[in-house]
Amino acid sequence: MDYSNNLDNNNVVTIEQMQRQRKKKRPKKILKTVDLSHIERYQVEFNVGLDDEQIYKRNEQGLYNKAMDVKGKTYKGIFFSNLFTFFNFLTFGIAVALLLSGAAAAQLFFMLIIIINITLGIWQECRAKHIVGKLTLVSAPTATVVRKKSKSSIPIDEVVLDDVIFLTQGKQVPSDSIVIRGEIEVNEAMLTGESVPIQKKHGDMVLAGSFVSAGNCYAKVEKVGSANYSEQLASQAKRYKRPRSELQNSIRQIIKVVSIFIFPIIVLLMFFGLRDSKPIDDIIFSISGSIIGMIPAGMFLLTSVALFVGQSRLAKKHVLVQDLYCIEMLARVNVLCLDKTGTITDGTMQVNKVIEIKANMPENFGVKEIISSMLSATKDNNQTALSLAEHFGYASASTKHVLKLVEALPFSSQRKMSVVEFEGEGTFFLGAPEFVLKDMGQRLEKLVEDHANEGFRVLVLAQSSGEIKGSEKLPLSSTRKALALIIVEDHIREDAYGTIEWFKNNNVNVKVISGDNPITVSEVAKRVGIEKAELYLSLHGLSDQEVIEAASKYTVFGRVTPEQKKLLVKALKSKGNTVAMTGDGVNDILAMRESDCAISIASGSEAARNASHLVLMDSNFGSMPNVVAEGRRVINNIQKSSSLFLMKTMMSIGLTAVVLFNLAIPRENPWMTSYPLYTNNLLPMELLVIGIPSTFLALQANKSIISGKFISNVLSQSIPGGFAILISILSIYFFREQLGIPSDSTGNQVLTSMLVLVITFTGLIVLFRISQPLDTFRTVLVVLMVSFSLIILALMGDFFGVKYLPTFLGGAESKNSALSFTQTTFLFAVILSSYSVISLLVTTLKKIKV
Repeated sequence: MDYSNNLDNNNVVTIEQMQRQRKKKRPKKILKTVDLSHIERYQVEFNVGLDDEQIYKRNEQGLYNKAMDVKGKTYKGIFFSNLFTFFNFLTFGIAVALLLSGAAAAQLFFMLIIIINITLGIWQECRAKHIVGKLTLVSAPTATVVRKKSKSSIPIDEVVLDDVIFLTQGKQVPSDSIVIRGEIEVNEAMLTGESVPIQKKHGDMVLAGSFVSAGNCYAKVEKVGSANYSEQLASQAKRYKRPRSELQNSIRQIIKVVSIFIFPIIVLLMFFGLRDSKPIDDIIFSISGSIIGMIPAGMFLLTSVALFVGQSRLAKKHVLVQDLYCIEMLARVNVLCLDKTGTITDGTMQVNKVIEIKANMPENFGVKEIISSMLSATKDNNQTALSLAEHFGYASASTKHVLKLVEALPFSSQRKMSVVEFEGEGTFFLGAPEFVLKDMGQRLEKLVEDHANEGFRVLVLAQSSGEIKGSEKLPLSSTRKALALIIVEDHIREDAYGTIEWFKNNNVNVKVISGDNPITVSEVAKRVGIEKAELYLSLHGLSDQEVIEAASKYTVFGRVTPEQKKLLVKALKSKGNTVAMTGDGVNDILAMRESDCAISIASGSEAARNASHLVLMDSNFGSMPNVVAEGRRVINNIQKSSSLFLMKTMMSIGLTAVVLFNLAIPRENPWMTSYPLYTNNLLPMELLVIGIPSTFLALQANKSIISGKFISNVLSQSIPGGFAILISILSIYFFREQLGIPSDSTGNQVLTSMLVLVITFTGLIVLFRISQPLDTFRTVLVVLMVSFSLIILALMGDFFGVKYLPTFLGGAESKNSALSFTQTTFLFAVILSSYSVISLLVTTLKKIKV
C-alpha cells in the first residue's frame, strides 16, 4: 500500500523561516569521528519520519549534517587576508625603521595610504560578502525530509541521523543514506569519476554528493557530516571545480618576481652604505625609498576590489558569483555552449498534437490510458513529463485496474526514454524515436523528420511483448512496434533573440548541445539567429574520437549523452578556446565541471547549481550579456590600472639597478651615491598618477573584447612607462653640470625638486597614453589629475621634497625658490619627449611580441 499520498507536501519553509532556523543555537560539539555502535538508532517508517523529541536528541548528540563551508571567506578570514600580507609586513617594517631613524612625517605618509587601502579592501570585501550572502541563502541546497508524517524542505546541514529524506530527479544526495522505498538512478561521477547511472533499489546505499538522474525514492540517513563518504574524499569533490585564472596566476607571478628582487636589494644597499661609512639614517631612508617604490601593493588591492565590485554588481542583477575569478573567465569566453532547454527555450512545453497509428493500437485502451499510466508509474518530473501530464493526466483508479504495474524505469538522459512493463500487456516505451525503434519505416521516419524540421520535439510511444529484466536488459528494439507519435513544442524565450545577437556582435561563438533531435534543435537555433545553425550532427552511436573531431566543425549537436557533452567541451578547450557551459539539469553537470566557467539557472536542478561558478538567480538567460560585459569591464580595467602600478615598480627596479651598478664600480667621484628618492618624493605619483586614476579607471564601463595574455598586456604598457621615467631621471643626472646644479646641499634640493617634477609629469604622460582611446570620462580624469598635480605641488611642494619650482607654479613668490629658466626649459623638454620614448618602446615591444 502506498502511503505517500497521506503526506502533507505543502509544508515547505520560507526564506525567512530558513534564516530563523539557521540562527537557532546548535551544540558546539560536532563529532569528528562518529562511532555509532553506542548510539541508539531509530526505526522509522518512510511516511512518518522522526518526531520533535528524536530530532532534538540528535542535535544534542551533534549528529546533524554539518556542512563544510567551501565557498567564500569568513569575516575573520577577510580581515586576516587583507591585513597579513607579505607586502603589508614589509611596509610596516619599513615604517618602524623610519620611525626609529627619526624620519619626518612626510616620509611616513605612505603608511596612511596603505592603511586606507587595507580599510577599503576589508570594507568592500565585507560588503560584497553581505550582498552575495543574501543570494546564497536563496540558492542554498536544501533537503526534503519526512518528519511527523509531513514533508518539509530544510537546509542540508539540519538533516540528522535517521532522518527520512525524499529524493527526486535533479536533487543532490545530502547524506549517505539507504533506500527504504522506491527506486532511483544516481550518477556518482563527482565521487568516483564513473558517469554511468546506477540503479538504486530498496536496501541500497546512496552516497552524499551523488545526484539523482531519474526516479524518486525515500531513504533513511545513515551517516552525517564528516562521516559521509564524500567528506572523507574531499569536501570540494561534491561542490564545484575552481576555474583556472590567468589573472590570479599572473598576480602570483608578479609577487614572486618582485619578492626575489627586494631582499638582495636591501642587503646590497645596506652593504654599500656601510662600506662608504654613510649615516645609518641615510641608509634606511635610501632603502625605504627604493623598496616602497618597488611594491605594487595597491595593484593587488585594486584587483580584489574590482572583482568584489563586479561580484556586487552582478548580485544586484540577480547573478550569484560562487567564485570571484570566474568573472575573469567570463571576460575571456569566446565559445558559449548552451543546452537548448532552459536557455534558448524557457523549459516549458506543451503537446501540439498526437498522431496515432491505428493498426498497432491495443483494443482495450488508447494512448491517453497508456501514457497516463506510464507517468504514474515512473513519477518523472522533468518538463517533458509535466507537459505530457498536462495533456494526458495521470492514471485513474479504473485505468490502474486494467494496466497493472510490474516494473518501471524512469526517463534517463542515457536511455533517452522511459520504460514501463504492465501485467499481461507487455512493455511500453516513450522517448526519442531513434532510440526506441530500430527501424521506423519510411512513412514514420518522414513524419518524424517533417515535424523535427519545423522545430517540434517528437516522441514515440511503442510496445513490445518482452519483459524488463533490469535496466541493462530491455526488450530488443526489433520487437517493438510504434503506437503513436506525440508532437511537443518548446517555447522560445523572448530575450533569446537579443541575447544571441549580442554574443554574435561580441565575437562569442555559440554552440548548442542537446539531447534532442538535432534537426529540431537546429531549427530552434536558426529561429533565434545562431550563426551556422544549419551545421548540425547527431552524436548517437559516434565514438569518442568522432565526437572530438566534430566539436569544431559543427554548431548544433543532438542526441548527446552527458559524457559526450563533456567530450565536446574538452575538445573545444584543447583548441585554445575559453569555454563557458550553461546548463540546468543533471545531464549537464559533467560538461559544466569540464568548462572554464559553468553557469546554471536557479530554476534548474540543485546539483547543477552546486557544480556551477555562476547562478542566474532569476533564471533569465537575457542577463548573460550583462555577466560577460561585467567580466570584460573588470579585466580590461584591471589591466589598465595594473600598468600604472607596475610602471612605478619598473622605474624603481631600474633606478636601483643603476645605483647599485654605479656603487659596485670603484671610481673617484661616483655620480649617484645612493638611491635618490625618499618615500615622500613618490607621493605625488602614488596619489595623482596611480592611486586616484587607477581607482576610477577600474570602475569605468569597458566592453572591449579581451585579447592577449594579462601579464604581457600589462608589461607592454608598464615597461615603456617605467623606462621613460627612468630615462627622464638619468637625463637630469647626466646634464646636471650643464643645468647649473651644484654638488652641495642646495644643489641636492634643486636635484630632488626636478626629480619629483619629472617623475610626476612623465607619469601623467603615461596616464594620458594608457587612457587612450580617450572618451569624455577619461579626458576629464586626465585633465583633473594634471590640474591637481599643478595645484598641490604649488601649494604643498615642500611636503613632497619640492623646494624649487618653476616660476609659473609660484617659485620665488612663496616659500619655494624658483628653478632657473634653463632648468625649467629642460624639464619641459624631457617630459614632452617622454611621450615619443613611450611610443617607440610600445611599438618595439609589439614587434617582439612581449
